[in-house]
Amino acid sequence: MSDLEVRGVTYVVGRTLLDDVTLTFRGGEVCAVSGPSGSGKTTLLSIAGGLVEPTSGSTAYPAGPDARSKGTSMWQGTGDPRPEVAFVLQVYGLVPILSARENVSIALRARGVAPAEADELAEAALARFHIADLGDRQVEELSGGQMQRVACARGFVVGADILLADEPTSELDEGNRSLVLEELRAEAERGAVVVVATHDPAVVDACDRHYALDEGVLVEHVPPRTRRAQGSAAREPAPVAQAPAAAAVSAPAVGAPAVGAPAVGEPPRHRQEEPFETPRPSAPQEPPARSPFARPVDQ
Repeated sequence: MSDLEVRGVTYVVGRTLLDDVTLTFRGGEVCAVSGPSGSGKTTLLSIAGGLVEPTSGSTAYPAGPDARSKGTSMWQGTGDPRPEVAFVLQVYGLVPILSARENVSIALRARGVAPAEADELAEAALARFHIADLGDRQVEELSGGQMQRVACARGFVVGADILLADEPTSELDEGNRSLVLEELRAEAERGAVVVVATHDPAVVDACDRHYALDEGVLVEHVPPRTRRAQGSAAREPAPVAQAPAAAAVSAPAVGAPAVGAPAVGEPPRHRQEEPFETPRPSAPQEPPARSPFARPVDQ
């Protein structure tokens, strides 16, 4: 697996959009680049992928299969990315007059794949994102989330060595976001460099490595080992607090036996049960005295 190196990159267009940024995007990892709007995330991905030439500094990736070989510049002087690079653009970049399937297929045809094979692979790529049933629809008939998944299918279908995804989950619900993250992980597992620019903390947490930008400056780098340790700590259950013992009314003097305890050398005393007393029957009550004025009762 090869790494994409960014060394001392500065980019100035009227103002400084990136300022001396140095970092490494490693093959086999999903790397998040976060930061507020205008922090330089999209500019960094564009320079890293060879779409834009930096004002100073360099970006490099090995030109051959040997990861130990010296990297070749990502900038080719034309603004076209190298064949090893695929983008998922924040603005989707879909062709409105084409169907969803054709928008995915065209990425393969541009790389020399035969039309019939390209269409078949495009269908499979749409199925990865659960939108195979939308293949014949025009782009303008799709929702924002559906268009975003078509853009993901187009970027993933070519099997590039470097996949640069700019806000690939911004229009998605939680279920489809998880689906995209699973597919990003699958790309990394085959050895690709996978970089995700995002505002979403859940996406950052799902990545192996995290770089944070602010006003074009790299302000934070969280490597995988630290991130895994943080995740493990977060998953550990909190210790259960023990209830304090009831306080005694009066504490015995130091060395004195507790109240009710046997003296030293005395065998332990067993608690005696209280005898059970059978309730005594109440004495019969005498009938009330007959009044001399009472009327006699007929027998």
